[in-house]
Amino acid sequence: MSRSGIVTTDDSLELLLDTICNTFGAVVFISILASVLAQNSAPRPVTPEETDVAIEVTFAQQRKLAELQQQTALLETQLQQQENLLERFSSPEALTLAQQLLQDTTSHAELTAQKTQAVEAMVLTERQQLELERILQNQLSQIEQRQQEQKDAENDLRNLDTLEGHTAEVRRVHETTKFGFTFALDNGRLYAVHVSDDPRSDLMSISINRNHCTVTEVAGTTTIRPIANGGILLRDAADAEQLARSELQVVNQRFIIRLFVARDSFAEYLPVKEAMVDLGLEYSIEVMEGDDVELTLTDRVQERTFVQ
Repeated sequence: MSRSGIVTTDDSLELLLDTICNTFGAVVFISILASVLAQNSAPRPVTPEETDVAIEVTFAQQRKLAELQQQTALLETQLQQQENLLERFSSPEALTLAQQLLQDTTSHAELTAQKTQAVEAMVLTERQQLELERILQNQLSQIEQRQQEQKDAENDLRNLDTLEGHTAEVRRVHETTKFGFTFALDNGRLYAVHVSDDPRSDLMSISINRNHCTVTEVAGTTTIRPIANGGILLRDAADAEQLARSELQVVNQRFIIRLFVARDSFAEYLPVKEAMVDLGLEYSIEVMEGDDVELTLTDRVQERTFVQ
């Protein structure tokens, strides 16, 4: 064997030995590393408290999962019902029926509104009718009261003649000597027989009113008669009292009202009386024998004139 062949064999053994050593070192290193990793990854002991908590969490998750499953099942059921309803009412017949139901509902609502309006109108009409009946009843009562007062006044005026010469007690009647401011009721009209041209009430002086009356001088006697269409018409006037008041308000407290009443004008006496009472005037009444007023007047102070 040559020397060159021996050298080649030794080098190969050295290389084999190096490889075996390296491999053994790697195996040892891997074994140590595996032992360290196994020791680090080993589970640590679990305490009983942690075990109970884990069990409770697990049960809670299971209950929540069961609830979610129930909700999911309910939602799936509702979705299926809606799909079924949509499928049922998506047909042309169902749409036609729905439109008909809508029209019927609208018509019913309109009829109900019309009925409500008609009922309200009937109630309003009935209320107005009751109010009119109440007003009419009040007016009838007032008319009856006025008629009764008119009858009483007519009786009082008639009794002025029939009780002549008799003695009777009359309330609120007293004697006065004031000058008389004369008015007359004739043919349903109020005549101012006297008139004053003096605007000062404290110095008022009266004279015969020739716009309402005619004056006739015969043999020293002055006769005064109302003009046929003169004066103020009170007969059948709704505001007779206001008309009389406007004519009587010129008289002040220095005078009394001397009212001469024709028998055909008893009905007009009552509003004139009310006007005199409202104005606070004293008055005396004389009833004429006939249906016409005919006066003979003097300017002297009235003696023993009874007024109220």
